[in-house]
Amino acid sequence: MFNKNRQLPPKISSKLDDYWRAYKAQFNKTYSGNLDNTRRIKWEQNLVKIYEHNLMAAAGHHGYTLRDNHIADLSTKQYVRKMIKLMPSRRRRLPDDEMVSLALHDPKLVPSHLDWRELGFVTRPVNQMKCGSCYAYSIAATIEAQLFKQTGKLIPLSEQQLVDCSTITGNIGCNGGSLRNTLRYLEKSKGLMPQNMYPYKGKQGQCNFIKDHSVVNITSWAVLPARDEKALEVAIATIGPVAASINANPKTFQLYHQGVYDDVACTSDIVNHAILIVGYTPNEWILKNWWGEHWGEGGYMRLARHKNRCGIANYAAYAKIE
Repeated sequence: MFNKNRQLPPKISSKLDDYWRAYKAQFNKTYSGNLDNTRRIKWEQNLVKIYEHNLMAAAGHHGYTLRDNHIADLSTKQYVRKMIKLMPSRRRRLPDDEMVSLALHDPKLVPSHLDWRELGFVTRPVNQMKCGSCYAYSIAATIEAQLFKQTGKLIPLSEQQLVDCSTITGNIGCNGGSLRNTLRYLEKSKGLMPQNMYPYKGKQGQCNFIKDHSVVNITSWAVLPARDEKALEVAIATIGPVAASINANPKTFQLYHQGVYDDVACTSDIVNHAILIVGYTPNEWILKNWWGEHWGEGGYMRLARHKNRCGIANYAAYAKIE
């Protein structure tokens, strides 16, 4: 099949037919015609990458490992085209915020370790499926966190409303959107419905927002100072989980399994995917992604700090609610 099989040990390469069938069964994949062969080639190439990387990780050269997942049958080009659709956001001045400014001058208000999941903000791993809706998931999640802080209740909010309705501020449904456009939409709509009343479909539809059914109103929003990881830490500590953009281009990001991700190829010169930052330690950020529990650490990633790795601090935003 794939002429680089020699890079895999015989006990693996001799069973690739079985492994391929098991992979398709695990992720409920079916391919018609030549697509089965095409996808298998990409999957085998990715297996070689995973095997070689993990050998280096076992020898201490990497602090994270890779594995195959539901997108391991895609080439890098296919992965970027299908999964990464965040549009650039224009910056908006960070308004004066007493809570943030006070914390910047009082380090005692910012703990060295923080994980909002340990404080009760634990939401299920989700999968955006074939819809480029990372912008909707990230903004909905940061508002869910604000609602949780205010009420103590976890109320899933409608990503589908944001996919269907934020086209009025420049987003393009499942073909992508920006954090800024999504926040501008919420500023105009004055409400976000719960997920159980406007469920996610994984495709764009007609806008069916009903203001009387909304459970939260956005009063204001702000963008954090660019490339300032300290400001990012302060915001997470004092405001809560924040939406952020990230460079998801590298193959290692696509196949990330566990550990502290720190690929030098994940530069800060581009950001093209949106995630939620739910916490931090002195040396890592804790990120929630929207690619299901089979990606990363049950849907999460730990990312190295103090390097603006993957442009994590390039564009981060939060919303205030009432």
